[in-house]
Amino acid sequence: MRSSYPNTLARTVRSFFSEYLTEQRGVSRHTVLSYRDTLILLLRFVATSQHHDPATLDLTAISPEAVLAFLNYLEQERHNKTSSRNVRLAAIHAFFRYVATHAPERMEQAQRILGIPFKRTRTGTIDYLEEDEIRAVLECIDRSTSHGRRNYALLSMLFNTGARAQEIVDLNACDLQLDTPPQVTLFGKGRKRRICPLWPQTAQVLKQFSEEAQLDMRSNTPLFRNQRGQRLTRFGLGYILSKCVQSAAVKCPSLAKKRLHPHSARHSTAMLLLKSGVALVDISHWLGHVSVNTTNRYASADLEMKRQAIARAGALANSVTPPRSWRCDTSVIEWLATL
Repeated sequence: MRSSYPNTLARTVRSFFSEYLTEQRGVSRHTVLSYRDTLILLLRFVATSQHHDPATLDLTAISPEAVLAFLNYLEQERHNKTSSRNVRLAAIHAFFRYVATHAPERMEQAQRILGIPFKRTRTGTIDYLEEDEIRAVLECIDRSTSHGRRNYALLSMLFNTGARAQEIVDLNACDLQLDTPPQVTLFGKGRKRRICPLWPQTAQVLKQFSEEAQLDMRSNTPLFRNQRGQRLTRFGLGYILSKCVQSAAVKCPSLAKKRLHPHSARHSTAMLLLKSGVALVDISHWLGHVSVNTTNRYASADLEMKRQAIARAGALANSVTPPRSWRCDTSVIEWLATL
């Protein structure tokens, strides 16, 4: 006898994406696409490993063992990093939290899958540009061309705001305020809105750029466009930054030793603000961090600040008389020996 369609898995997947994520949670389009890609990979893997037609899969096929095998497949065969593996697992967890509340007969299965832990990842060093390196990158841009002037305005905005790449390319002309006080409205993760001040030099560059591009500052026209007149993508932004860094490395060799990407500009802005004496709480608001704990890592990233701390600690240590060794207290040693 043929099974009835749609089955529990099909109904749950449909309601998870069309109702729960978009209407109830209101998550961003990027989150929806990330969750979708994860489930596509998972369902394809389960169907292939169990020799099933993907259209016939039901929730029972996605067992905890199948999820663990899928995670191993991501790392061993697709060569995903641990961080990517954890992103996929987070999407699976989100789906099965929904399953637990909408298909209570699958509660045990959902709980076992939710019990699969994330892997610990290594925290790498933060690559960022020093102030002279930022200046070298901007100075290498040929501003005699329209594309060069666009790139100069683009990177000036990037280093000023410390915005995420997607936040920059999503900017519209109406998001800019170039009159006093100059500022830009950014929309970050979770569609959170924040206002970031612009330095006078950056505001002047953007004013000249907008006038040349004949932008209507009250419209939703993309602020930065590519050669085809379409909105610049974050991949286009990465390409422009990479080309500028390569050109600047000729006069600033230290750039050639660094592995830089658009997010490095965000780190660079944070470090520049930190060295200028701006408090971590204010930097957190500037960057749009949910928690100041995310910003705290910048406090331990700068080597020069570490050297100054060691120098201060060294001067203090030299003035303190070291205490007598605890080994001189034989009574403690004798007591420990009796334990």
